[in-house]
Amino acid sequence: MTLRLTRVDNMVVLTNDVPRLTDFYRRVLGLPFFIEYEETPKLEEQWASFDLGSLVLYIFHTTNARPLERRSSINLEDPIGFDSIAFEVEDLDAAVAELEGEVDWAHDGYTPWDHPSGVHYRYRAFFDPDGNMIYLTEPRVRAAGAR
Repeated sequence: MTLRLTRVDNMVVLTNDVPRLTDFYRRVLGLPFFIEYEETPKLEEQWASFDLGSLVLYIFHTTNARPLERRSSINLEDPIGFDSIAFEVEDLDAAVAELEGEVDWAHDGYTPWDHPSGVHYRYRAFFDPDGNMIYLTEPRVRAAGAR
């Protein structure tokens, strides 16, 4: 048997405060719901979902109160495990200006990434209210066949 994965279906973020994180992803980042969010007083039933096009982002409640170890945006120094989620934007400067004062930036300024293949990015990292790292990326040039 040959395993055939067709696409990434969803990713899950766990939080102690579903309404707060839902508000951030909806109001600050402007993400549309996948299934309309309904606030409930029962913690075990709290969840939200966002439509990211080819991926559904779920936010589920957890009772584990251990704080998340924040990533540094320096891969060589960060712990193993899933690192971040990145959103492509058409105009990085405009997106950063729109989020100014709404997010906790991971560091000052932009980071460029240039690859000999012709793929070039500029990006900037920030944290959601729970400390999960999110990137805004602006591909500058795409190599033939690169995505």
